[in-house]
Amino acid sequence: MSIAPAIAEHYPALNDAQRAIVGHLDGPLLVVAGPGSGKTYSIVLRALNLLLLEKALPRQLVLCTFTEKAAFEMRDRLAAAARKVGYTGDLSELTVSTIHSFCNRILSRHRHRTELGHGFDTLDELTQLLFIFEHFDEIIGPAENDRFLLRWKTRWTAIEGARGYFDKITEELVDPARLIASTDPFLVAIAMRTVATSARSLMPTEPTSRTCSGSCTTSCAIPAPRTP
Repeated sequence: MSIAPAIAEHYPALNDAQRAIVGHLDGPLLVVAGPGSGKTYSIVLRALNLLLLEKALPRQLVLCTFTEKAAFEMRDRLAAAARKVGYTGDLSELTVSTIHSFCNRILSRHRHRTELGHGFDTLDELTQLLFIFEHFDEIIGPAENDRFLLRWKTRWTAIEGARGYFDKITEELVDPARLIASTDPFLVAIAMRTVATSARSLMPTEPTSRTCSGSCTTSCAIPAPRTP
């Protein structure tokens, strides 16, 4: 653990856990902390510590958070801390964004390396629902015994409910094949629809004007049709 003298001088009130975070230089570090415990404070000072110790350049650092508001706050706090300790490097080269915005930027920059190809749109929460609505028969399918996917009575509640399960399966890296092997008919149905949704989203589709706001809590991508 190593902390730059300027940080030690200007931030003497760091507790032991915060000092361990700020001074961590090599390898991954998992921090589990609750609201108001100083997570942003510690991340900002850790980034600044790496810069002051010349362990990284601004363009080599990425600070991610979950909401745009938190990202703006993090950038402001980093700039204020840099001024306080006298860091004069160009912080405009440092990336501070939401995780979704950052991932979308990487996908856009390297789309030629992905299955998505050169034309795709990223969907926010609303347009995800509209995408499932437009392809309802392919993704959700017909009702059985007056229930869609054995659970929901109406088309819209099925769309909202299924989207929530699709998100959870994706976020938790659940293998649909494991769910398909389940003895629960509902889990089998959801897993089958998850596979169908993934297959449908990677197929060329009708032209669309959907774009990503960069502030969604969930995201997915669909390719637009390629022109000859």
